[in-house]
Parts: sequence; structure tokens; C-alpha cells
Amino acid sequence: MRWILLLLAAIWPAASHAEAEGAADVAQIEACVRNYAKGAPQERVIGGCVGIIKSACGGKTTIEISDCIMRETAAWDHLLDAWLARLKERQKTSGDVDRLLADQRRWSEDREAECARVYDKWREGSIRVIFAATCYRDMAAERAVEFYYRLNE
Repeated sequence: MRWILLLLAAIWPAASHAEAEGAADVAQIEACVRNYAKGAPQERVIGGCVGIIKSACGGKTTIEISDCIMRETAAWDHLLDAWLARLKERQKTSGDVDRLLADQRRWSEDREAECARVYDKWREGSIRVIFAATCYRDMAAERAVEFYYRLNE
């Protein structure tokens, strides 16, 4: 029993730090999207906001770099989910919720397939991890920005 308490004591601060880091990442990306989106096309937002967390957390090894990219992916996924929830509420009045959810399921399946293809294409080298992580991040960012623009039309 004592070793469980020691393990929890060791893990708890790291989990708390990661949670705070994640919230800060989401806030940073959301602020970036709002700033870049003012009267600009979606491509400008993507170009200005994708990669801001990765560049801040650095990393020298394949694992460190992919961890940074995945950390940013988690923030984009959070925004994607939050903006999807708002779109669902809006679509309830027009009766298009089922179509929105079907589109999202299809997009999710497409993202999995595309990023698996990227991983397989580079399967002979460790770069596959970075390229696949980048695929997930970029696709989440593009979809999140699309939702942001739909909410703010």
C-alpha cells in the first residue's frame, strides 16, 4: 500500500503540471486563431498558428520532437471538440446535427487513414513518428479553424 502512495505522490505533480500546460497551450492557440482570423482567410490562420507550441517546447530527439507536436495536437483537438460542440448546438435549430456528426465521423476516419499512410510511407526511418504526429496536428488544426470560421460567419 505504501508504494502506491509513493507512486501517486510522484505522479501527481507531473499530471498537474501537464494539465496546466495543456490549458495554457489551448489558450495560446485560441488567442492566435482569434488574432489571425480578423478579416483574413483560413490559410493565414493555419500558417500563423500551426506550430506555435512545437516551436516553444523544442526537442532534440525524435521522441522529444514528436511529444511536442502531439502536445500541440492535443490543444488543437480540444479546440476542435469545443467548437464542434458549439456547432452542434447551433445545428439543433436547423436540424442538421446528424449531418454534422456524420461529416465529423467521416473526417475522423479520413484523418486516421491519411496519417497511417504517412506513417507507412516513412516506415523505414524514425522520421515516420514525427511525420505522422505532424499529420495529426495539421489535420486537427485545419478542421478546428474550419469550425471557428463556421461559428463566426
